[in-house]
Amino acid sequence: MSELRQINVDPLPRLTWHWCKVNDVSVKVCDEGVVSADLNVVLSENVTDTTVYTEEEYRKLESGMGEAFAEYGYKVSAKTDSFRADDPDKEGSVMLNLGYDKDRWYFNSFRLEAADNCNMTVIMRYKENNDDMGSTGGEPQFHAGVDTRVHVGKKAKIRLIQIHESENSCIYNNVASNVEDSGKLEIIHVVLKGREVYNGCISQLEGKRSTLEINMGYIAETDAKIDINYVARHIGRESVSDILANGVLNKGARKCFRSTVDFITGCPGSKGAEKEDVLLLDDDVVNKTVPLILCTEEDVEGEHGATIGKLSDEILFYLNTRGVDEKLAYKLMSTGKIASIVRLIGDNEITKEILDDLEAK
Repeated sequence: MSELRQINVDPLPRLTWHWCKVNDVSVKVCDEGVVSADLNVVLSENVTDTTVYTEEEYRKLESGMGEAFAEYGYKVSAKTDSFRADDPDKEGSVMLNLGYDKDRWYFNSFRLEAADNCNMTVIMRYKENNDDMGSTGGEPQFHAGVDTRVHVGKKAKIRLIQIHESENSCIYNNVASNVEDSGKLEIIHVVLKGREVYNGCISQLEGKRSTLEINMGYIAETDAKIDINYVARHIGRESVSDILANGVLNKGARKCFRSTVDFITGCPGSKGAEKEDVLLLDDDVVNKTVPLILCTEEDVEGEHGATIGKLSDEILFYLNTRGVDEKLAYKLMSTGKIASIVRLIGDNEITKEILDDLEAK
């Protein structure tokens, strides 16, 4: 295997003071010996996996994790798995289970497309192949890149659900997308485990009344690191974006959340909102939240906000008077934050499995 090299990923669209250390993040990548993850695919009958996807089309969309990561993907990715929904009378579904073994570097590329007036739900789960890896509490035992390119046609809808469930992983998760007239892209990101998770997503709302909705829930524990970069780029008139993240930090975890609503000239009537709610369970955690609104169009509405901290004395007192001690109060509130996102998945079996795991933790 070749030596590792460093690239910068998850860049802010506009730079701030470098001493804040939030403009981007440096990661290490491997250029040789990279393989595709074990992939188990389940498709509904109205989804095809024969879409022709050229490199020119692949490069057309801006990378959520930045161009350095995109160039890395072009270099090491062996192929792109493509899935297209083209039946307007029946919603398509795709289940992708990615399996990983330790001491390997992985990269998988996907293209998802909903033709005009078509709907599709895609669930991607990132897991270890074996349960015997255990919890290292140290360096990741494997590294995996996933690059997903999404195209939503006119009056179409794609629900993209990506679930991180590997304890010992370093995951580079990139989403690049564009949405046409009256189309909607709904993204649900759930980070349950992982030593390091880098999550970048850019959506180009090109069409009139195009919509982006992102809901993220994450838990970071035991010196884990989560780095997030979401960008909603409003290009079409009356386009709408809504970004929400609920998170829990514990036991020395570190997290940086970048969220940008970018109103481009020519998108009058557009609306964008971004919000993060973070519960801090320990004093030694590190939280960075960077909500950003960029605007070159006058007739728009943008809002952002963040709630960060421990439970207030008022909430703890209220719960204590009802027989709930502080430890249980934090457990209930932590589980509730993530569960509210998990319940959006829509698959009863997966939802129950995750909620049972949360309860056990």
